[in-house]
Amino acid sequence: MPSINLAPGTEYIIAARRRRQRLYIISIVIVVVFAIGYGVLFFVNQSFSNQDEALKGNIQTVDAQIQKSKTDATRVSLFEKRLTETKTLLDAHVKWDQVFADVERLLPANVTLTGIDAGTDSTTVSIQGATPDMDSVAQAIASLSSGANHASMFSNGEVKEVTRVEQKNGDQTTTGYTFTITLTIDPGKLRAGAPQ
Repeated sequence: MPSINLAPGTEYIIAARRRRQRLYIISIVIVVVFAIGYGVLFFVNQSFSNQDEALKGNIQTVDAQIQKSKTDATRVSLFEKRLTETKTLLDAHVKWDQVFADVERLLPANVTLTGIDAGTDSTTVSIQGATPDMDSVAQAIASLSSGANHASMFSNGEVKEVTRVEQKNGDQTTTGYTFTITLTIDPGKLRAGAPQ
């Protein structure tokens, strides 16, 4: 049977209502999606801000520790430098006690030492003394110079001056000799850092 449409615009109105409902639902879904997205972004931003503040606090703490460590490192560095310089000074220190010990040990008994002239910048020592006879001067130079039979700090010696001296004591005249000997020292044996 044939049908008659008594309300010709109702289908259009129903279709329009459905479209409007769909538009409202889509709009609400879009607003909800944007609200959720905004909420997520807000919380992520807050989380990043909190992490940023925590990192800034950590950086300040680490900077303070670095400054303290720099001070400690500078002190340690300066201490090591002083320690190295002290070792250098001690190694370069001249052991004059060995020179004097060798002079005392090697001089003949009848030789009287009247002076020693030594400088830290040279490797020679000048010894002045007095002896009753000329043979003692020769013995002094021979015993002070290093030889195959005896060890000495002095590698060789040279007589610079011998003077005959006469002393009068009342009617008696005594003859003696004053001398100056220059001795060459091995510079390696003078230093405190040298092996003994």
